[in-house]
Amino acid sequence: MLILNTKDEVKDKLKENPLQSAHLLRLNGYGSIKFNCACGEIHDTIDKDISCKGSSKPFKALLKCKNNFMTMIKIEGFFRKKAISEYGFEASIMD
Repeated sequence: MLILNTKDEVKDKLKENPLQSAHLLRLNGYGSIKFNCACGEIHDTIDKDISCKGSSKPFKALLKCKNNFMTMIKIEGFFRKKAISEYGFEASIMD
């Protein structure tokens, strides 16, 4: 996973995958999917401390964890879903 450290890096990455509304990708319908977070921990998409801040095509979600980190995941698989963590950053970068 790529860790972004500056506001410009984050903006450039988000231009590659423009964010849409979070509700367009209904994560609850996928069930439990674990992912590597930018904070260094492993979280589950259905944890109450994880919030979806946006979605992107194809099957990507920008998730925020309780440690104030954002991670872009891509969901792959048909019968067995898995999350690939593409990049992440500390949420305070965007303030």
